[in-house]
Amino acid sequence: MTDKAIASRLALGLDATFDAGKAIAEFYFDMAIDVVWKGDGSPVTQADERAEKILRERIGAVFPDDAIVGEEHEDEHGTSGFKWIIDPLDGTEAFIRKLPIFGTLVGLEYNDELVGGICFMPAQREIAWATRGQGCWWVQDTTHAYDIETLKERAIRAQVSPCSELKQAMITTTGQGAFHRSGRVGEFLKLRDATRKDRGFGHCWGHLLVVTGRMDISFEPKIREWDIAPFAAMLAEAGGKLTDFEGEPTIYSGNVVCSNGVLHDDAIKALHGKLPKLNLK
Repeated sequence: MTDKAIASRLALGLDATFDAGKAIAEFYFDMAIDVVWKGDGSPVTQADERAEKILRERIGAVFPDDAIVGEEHEDEHGTSGFKWIIDPLDGTEAFIRKLPIFGTLVGLEYNDELVGGICFMPAQREIAWATRGQGCWWVQDTTHAYDIETLKERAIRAQVSPCSELKQAMITTTGQGAFHRSGRVGEFLKLRDATRKDRGFGHCWGHLLVVTGRMDISFEPKIREWDIAPFAAMLAEAGGKLTDFEGEPTIYSGNVVCSNGVLHDDAIKALHGKLPKLNLK
């Protein structure tokens, strides 16, 4: 594997993600949304389907030997060692309700190592991406950017927050319901009680806020790999860290803690009740 092989894939992925996100934005801002409810009770829309089609077709046309794993369609197996992990529309229920906290996510894995990631928030008009060893880059306003080269020219280096004390940290999760449904509400309460503030900036939006230094910790008790794949590489390049609730650096445990890195060990301890509760007024 060469850095060139990774860079060429991330360039293609960035272009395809931007186009997929713009297609989603057309539905969000201009079109009616038809919803189909899947067997597991989760929704899917025309926007999900159109965005995933764009991503799969663009990736497959250039890198036909790469594997592709996504939320809405069957896995495509490959022989190159590269695997794309895609979520065309993370936060579909927010999208349906016209809440702007949804995004298009693309992670790139090589031989089980996350080497790149992209997150585009079409309604927020933000995009961030990272390639292993090349930093994490962020454009906060994509309104007048019509191509990838323009985006790259406007990008700034993303950096996690400097917060160094858990008791001063602001944390976020999509909602307490997932903790109740997964029998992990105690862990939510323990981390909440060890930190200063909690807010519900959910789905991929919360993780992106950590990557860009606006939140200190995001955590989810019930996720799939495509919900968080890009953030492993993005956080590593922005100075942060991603693990599961046990502190293992993986996207496959079904839960996740994203942090600015400095707070990570204490956050894991707090989840398991190994730090004292704060008495904030």
